[in-house]
Amino acid sequence: MKNFLLPLIVLIAAVAIFFSLSRPLLADIAVLRLEKAKLETGLDNARKLQEVRDELIKISREFPKEDLDRLNKMLPDNVDNVRLIIDINNLARGSGMSIRNIKIKSDQGGTDPQVIADSGQKKGAVTLAFSVAGPYANFEDFLQRLARSLRLVDVTDVSFSSNEKNFYEYSVELQTYWLK
Repeated sequence: MKNFLLPLIVLIAAVAIFFSLSRPLLADIAVLRLEKAKLETGLDNARKLQEVRDELIKISREFPKEDLDRLNKMLPDNVDNVRLIIDINNLARGSGMSIRNIKIKSDQGGTDPQVIADSGQKKGAVTLAFSVAGPYANFEDFLQRLARSLRLVDVTDVSFSSNEKNFYEYSVELQTYWLK
């Protein structure tokens, strides 16, 4: 009976030691397996996002450069006040007018459009106020050129005063946009 009892006691002790020492390790292993599954899911999602990104990059490279340039002119990714003034002046010059008394304001009411870049919005706006002088037909042509231009602009205010017969001074305020 001793030969039978001693192995049984050793076996029971081994099982007790195994469960008492390895149960916390088994619980840790279960937690780590769950974490591993979450990380693998995140990795799969990251791979899918990379595939989508690569496909979008491939598609964007297929756009003609001229179209991308036109899109950038329509809604630029930065504020370039000088370029904006030159573009508006070229439109006015094509109508036989030139702009003067230029004032630039950001959509935050200040004079620095870069200030609005940190406000968390996805677009910024710049208000440009100026005056032009000439006959009404030239002003009408200027507004039509402005409407047909690629640059997104909203004319927010127009006022005029007359000096001579069929010669007016127009004050124009417009708002244009840019991506941040």
